[in-house]
Amino acid sequence: MKSKPFYEKIQPKGMYSPSTYVHAMRAGNTIYVAGQVSKDVNGDIVAPGDAAAQARQAFANLEKVLAAAGANWTNVVKITTYLADPADSAAVSKVRSEVFGSHRPPHVGLVALPGPEVCVEVEVVAVLPEEEE
Repeated sequence: MKSKPFYEKIQPKGMYSPSTYVHAMRAGNTIYVAGQVSKDVNGDIVAPGDAAAQARQAFANLEKVLAAAGANWTNVVKITTYLADPADSAAVSKVRSEVFGSHRPPHVGLVALPGPEVCVEVEVVAVLPEEEE
């Protein structure tokens, strides 16, 4: 009997392709999504210096990755947001609240990016329901 691979690489179509990593890995029912910044399909930064606009693009990228893995926002169980400037926290939190609505997974916010072009990076972990046999 052939067993399924331990993990599956997720590299969505219609997104920029990083040269040194994949956008996500699915191991069992868990999806680990790489930090997403405000890159468009060509890999160009969207809205340099505008944290709220960058957050919207980062979340749009996350949504594409989750969809490619068969998931959506309700499957997210952990969020980590990296900022270049702590003053951007309120604007980015507002965007995150708009995206997640009443679903409020645990969140960690860190000031860790060098800036100034990239203001925001967001990564998530999602879990899909158990498959019934």
